[in-house]
Amino acid sequence: MKSKSTLSKGAMIYGIVLTSLMFLAFGSKLIVSLVENGVEELKEMARALIHWHDDPTAFFIFYIIGYAVVWWKDLWGSIIIMVVSLLVILINIDNGGFILFGLPTFAVGLLYFLTWYERRKKN
Repeated sequence: MKSKSTLSKGAMIYGIVLTSLMFLAFGSKLIVSLVENGVEELKEMARALIHWHDDPTAFFIFYIIGYAVVWWKDLWGSIIIMVVSLLVILINIDNGGFILFGLPTFAVGLLYFLTWYERRKKN
């Protein structure tokens, strides 16, 4: 069994911690809204997937998709995470709160990309 590199372990630990914090911040809010509003909240979430300005729902959903993909295909998952992070920063450049979430999540994607690159270089 191969031991994981320091970069790989660092990416995994940082990614898990940040994703857990995002689940606490955004996921709990979405779950409470779904329980309280039901189908109406699903309609609102669908609208939020189109309107990224001032609503973190789409960012959160696509980040979680990217993070799930990164566990199987680290290149593709890291690309999804980095693109979504850059999009949320660029679309909401006037809103500093989104930058505070976009930069750390971009770092998650970058760490997993570097892990993929390191593994590829060894082979």
